[in-house]
Amino acid sequence: MNRYLFLLLLVFSNANAQKKTFSDSIIVQAKIWNKDSLKNITYSDWKPFTSYTVKMLDGFQENKILFSRFGGNAGIQSQANGFFKTVKEGDRWWIIDPDGYPFYSLGVNSIRPGSSQANNTFLTQKFGILDKWQAVTVDSLRSLGFNTSGSWSDTTAIFSYNTKSASPFPFSLQLNLLSSFTQSGVKKDVDASYPTLAHVFNPAFDGFVKDKLARIASHNKDPFLFGYFSDNELAFQEDLLSKFLAINNENDAAYVFARTWLAKNAPNFTTVTKALKELFSGAVASYYYQHCSDLLKRVDPNHMYLGSRLHSSAKNNPSILAAAEQYLDIISINYYGSWAVSEKNSKQWASLKKPFMITEFYTKAMDANMDNISGAGWIVKTQEERGIHYQNFGLTLLANKNCVGWHWFRYQDNDPSDNTADPSNKDSNKGVVDTKYNWYAPLCIKMKELNTNIYTIIHFLDQSNVSFP
Repeated sequence: MNRYLFLLLLVFSNANAQKKTFSDSIIVQAKIWNKDSLKNITYSDWKPFTSYTVKMLDGFQENKILFSRFGGNAGIQSQANGFFKTVKEGDRWWIIDPDGYPFYSLGVNSIRPGSSQANNTFLTQKFGILDKWQAVTVDSLRSLGFNTSGSWSDTTAIFSYNTKSASPFPFSLQLNLLSSFTQSGVKKDVDASYPTLAHVFNPAFDGFVKDKLARIASHNKDPFLFGYFSDNELAFQEDLLSKFLAINNENDAAYVFARTWLAKNAPNFTTVTKALKELFSGAVASYYYQHCSDLLKRVDPNHMYLGSRLHSSAKNNPSILAAAEQYLDIISINYYGSWAVSEKNSKQWASLKKPFMITEFYTKAMDANMDNISGAGWIVKTQEERGIHYQNFGLTLLANKNCVGWHWFRYQDNDPSDNTADPSNKDSNKGVVDTKYNWYAPLCIKMKELNTNIYTIIHFLDQSNVSFP
């Protein structure tokens, strides 16, 4: 089916849509994550949350389809260019895979073996060698309907798998441009209070990025490279204007940027208001995204730039989102704090000029017998309820025509015996497998039910105008 016929079908389907709702709902008890006045993680008592699943879609019937070698919908084809790209068909955004098929990115973050001694022991016992682990893991993820390796995965192992496999697995690259620049020794020359994002204006930043990108230039012809993240959760939500002004050094490029921006945008500046904070954060984001995009596209014009995984209030800031939609191919967002995507966020992101994807979300269950304190995910009672949350969260995203995918955080549970793990990744049930590489069957069954029906569900939602009570 060509692109124009696909457009006509979309228009016809939407014009003849009938209002549909869910036929039923289910209540899941969950604990809400929070931080106290000392910034210690706390959880609420159990609270009820209304949830919806695939089986509750009124009138929906499963209809198995053929998948392309990348995981796209092989029943519909548009123009191919050999790499992943985005297009807007009617009023819905799509990723188009390298062979020209509509593609919805269903990923898992951190597809890599745990690094603890216990993890290594269990891997050897179960798989013998790393290549066997990689092959079994990719085949298992693909059987669950996942089609993308998300951020922080073992790309070396994936490269090895892709060179040997008849069905290579699409992967993402996390470049950590600004974070690695600030860790390269540049912080030694500044005060500890110097804001991280001010380093973007350091004249040495561009040179550092060029050198780093030169080392990954060999990927620019790889059709299985999904795209690049430049960083993760940069602190755009902080009061950057006050922090930049506090540098108070006429020889500092970030300070000069702030003073110049104020002279142009607030010539009668007397105090830092919320509006000024948001506007200035957007200006910093624009500078960062433009530089990263320009430098990246010079080295690799073929692949998508996925941004820096916005989080906290940065994901709601109109000025930051305006910067992101100007320079990114897909706006990446890490999402916590809502059982499903809120109506406010959904409407805001649906109005963007570029598509978005959720690049982090998860739930933890008490039946994994872990402390489950670290990390910002929800706590539920069972693995099946983790699966219910996955479906509920995913269905609200599928109804948003600007959303082109999501990535679950993460592949494996945090090993409680790993004393080297960072504080946000200790002793929590975040994985689709446990520390012994056993899959959580009730969770995976729910994931598969949604993932393998993704394209028929999207068609059903677009045709039926399903509402979420």
